[in-house]
Amino acid sequence: MGTRNEIYKRRQQYFSQSLPANGTTPLEENDNEEFADANDEMICNSSLNLLDTINETKIALELFLNNEFELSEERMASLADQSMYHALGYGTILFIKSMMTCDRGDMEKAMDVAQISAKVIEKFRPKYSITDSIYRFGGSHKPLTDSEIHAELCYAESLMFRAVLTFFYDETLASLVKGAFKIRNCYQSFKECQRILLTENWATRDPEIKSQFEAGVRMGIGAFNLMLSTLPTKIIKLLEIIGFNGNKVRFIYLKNFQIKAISNIGN
Repeated sequence: MGTRNEIYKRRQQYFSQSLPANGTTPLEENDNEEFADANDEMICNSSLNLLDTINETKIALELFLNNEFELSEERMASLADQSMYHALGYGTILFIKSMMTCDRGDMEKAMDVAQISAKVIEKFRPKYSITDSIYRFGGSHKPLTDSEIHAELCYAESLMFRAVLTFFYDETLASLVKGAFKIRNCYQSFKECQRILLTENWATRDPEIKSQFEAGVRMGIGAFNLMLSTLPTKIIKLLEIIGFNGNKVRFIYLKNFQIKAISNIGN
């Protein structure tokens, strides 16, 4: 892994190659201030502020989709042990890479990182005392912080990736059972995200906190249902044995989560 200066130089070289001969873009010609803001985004932000880490993850995924695989990995790995979104982003990049190559070495690395990422994310999830658990059974829920809300989403998505990797890496019965329980836990976590989105008091929070959470939940549930639709019949039957039936899948897909255009993803 290169140093931060090397990463920055390579990043600058990558984006300079996409400029026309005069060294300017239409955006720069029309609005210099906007271009400066876009250029500033390419500098690694080491802030652990929640919205800053979300923005860093978006930049890393854009780099990945532009074939800058090493840069995107390095950007996420730098704070993957401290930030839940860096941990999730790093795991996501390696997950996609392993699914593209189908290489066992890539899958092993993705599984190791996914497991470590889950531990990092777990630190940010809400902690419930015995009293809190009793109140939850009665329908009452303690207020959550912004980080705790987003940690539940990150945890659900991390579980989904780990379940898929478990199925693809090893097709033994033990692995299938482990993967099935991960999917069930993933469903429960997405269900909790749904509850948070519908019942949390968002009026007192930064609107960006809600919009990012809502976009992530809707996209995550869409990906969850897409994943379920591709699973082999034997795995679906195994899920039914542990109590995960088609009605639950239909519930989480339809109830209050009809897929809409998520305009803020492009923002």
